[in-house]
Amino acid sequence: MHNVAIIGGGASGLMLARLLLEKPNMQIYLFERNREVGTKLRASGGGKANLFNDHVTPDCYNHPDFATQVLQKVTPDRLRQVFESFGLMMTTDEEGRVYPLSQFSQTAVDVLWQPVNPHIHSNLEYEVKKLAREDDHWRINDYPTAFNTVVLASGSPANMIAKNRKQYNAYLSSLGLHMHTCVPSLVGFKIKDYPTRLSGCRVKAIASLYQGHRLIHKEFGEITFKDDGISGIVILNLSAYYNRLEKKENCHIALNFLYHDEKTDPKEHLRQHGSLQGILHPKLNAHYEHKPFDIRNFDLAIDEPYDLTFAQVCHGGIDLVEVDDHLQLRQHPNLFVMGEMLDMDGICGGYNLFFAFASAIIVAEGL
Repeated sequence: MHNVAIIGGGASGLMLARLLLEKPNMQIYLFERNREVGTKLRASGGGKANLFNDHVTPDCYNHPDFATQVLQKVTPDRLRQVFESFGLMMTTDEEGRVYPLSQFSQTAVDVLWQPVNPHIHSNLEYEVKKLAREDDHWRINDYPTAFNTVVLASGSPANMIAKNRKQYNAYLSSLGLHMHTCVPSLVGFKIKDYPTRLSGCRVKAIASLYQGHRLIHKEFGEITFKDDGISGIVILNLSAYYNRLEKKENCHIALNFLYHDEKTDPKEHLRQHGSLQGILHPKLNAHYEHKPFDIRNFDLAIDEPYDLTFAQVCHGGIDLVEVDDHLQLRQHPNLFVMGEMLDMDGICGGYNLFFAFASAIIVAEGL
């Protein structure tokens, strides 16, 4: 019998456990520090579970070359077939985002997690503090079972309060791996000299990220003005591109509130109607009357991203050079890594969950 330990009961850990159930010679031991599995999976997509996106391309990720290798092995169509083989029916929206047909994330968790199966050994509220090689097996803490294979799937410190992040994944320190510091991604920005009167305003705009005069990325979406900065899906995506910059100095975001009409002349509109209240959100209009600005180029200088507590994912993690084609660590036989633990992050819309599930399929094949 082959004993496999999966450290982490998130998306990738649950997918791997479900896939390994099809291999009768395996005993699967899942270790999860929380009292239940799939915490982030249940919260994804606003509680509907945005499982993946039909339009995944390599440039959606911080390492396009590595993403290309992944997509050569696991395509969105193949992932769809895997979920369907588990009995999960899905629906797709106009943006290519794929959800359970039930529109309820617990459905996805229930399909993946089969704790009553005799091949599954569930260890909840169990924190892994020590991982050590002993002869030709692996040992976890003082757990009585020795493992032929261990799979690391304990995620990243994204969306955690500072107190819970202190010792998170501390067991990695003994492995001597090349790692990149985890910083917040898919997160809002604090803004320098922020106009606090805009707090609570929600509008749509074309948002463009610049470094100096160089355009880094732009896209259209809803902007949320917070107490000291801005957020919203379009801003979260800009943060992913911000993280790919070698240096972060002199970065700013320009908002175009006249995205729908390039012909309108704001100055002529103002001359004819006396104000821009027929164009702008009331809070933006009040700010304009206090301090006029270019409504096609409302410039906001970035101070810094919000803290990891507010991030959906991390930028950073275990360097990709550490793993082989099956995501096995080159330095450590029979030790694999999946999902957010690797230095791979994508934009919003199901791309990060796609990588989590795809990496589990690749590891399953490696086993």
